[in-house]
Amino acid sequence: MRTLIPLFALSLCAAVAIGCTRFQAPEFSDSSPNSLASDARSSQIVSLQIGQQPGAFQVEDVTGPAAGEFLCYRCKYSGKPTVVIFAREVNDSVTSLVQQIDRKVAENSDKKLSAFMVVVGENTDEIKPMLQRVQVAQHIKNTPLTVFNDKAGPAGYDLDPTTQIQVMMWNDDGLKVNKPLSPHLSKEEISEIVSQTSEILN
Repeated sequence: MRTLIPLFALSLCAAVAIGCTRFQAPEFSDSSPNSLASDARSSQIVSLQIGQQPGAFQVEDVTGPAAGEFLCYRCKYSGKPTVVIFAREVNDSVTSLVQQIDRKVAENSDKKLSAFMVVVGENTDEIKPMLQRVQVAQHIKNTPLTVFNDKAGPAGYDLDPTTQIQVMMWNDDGLKVNKPLSPHLSKEEISEIVSQTSEILN
């Protein structure tokens, strides 16, 4: 009997320990923090908040005045009212949007409105000839078309990974517009986006 009591106690402790381990597993398992972080990222569409100043980042200029060079248009335009179009593909919606923004820049040169487009992704070398064709076909004169060779986009911008087009607008007061868009835009939707440049013009 004396031998059975310690064995019974040991078995009971083991069962309790196993039960506690199973109960705590969802909170303390190695995979749990990663999955929670992943869920948070997937539900967070835009993290760069209105009013914040976007950070500097370098792009490769394809059609602008510094074609073939790496530079920071964010730095170059500094506190000027600026529109940036981030795109993961170049389709009719993107080219139409760029064309309309380019016209808006020309109309508001006295207010120093500026813009540039950034194609983000891997193997952006394949995109460069397309951007050059877009510039010629759409008569883009005031908006450099650039590439950023990282599908996640610039650090700190946290582009929505599920969105093909994302438009940001800022001035010296900070970010005013941060809008993820569908890959296919109607004329009305493009006009609405272009009209939002009024939010950054002083």
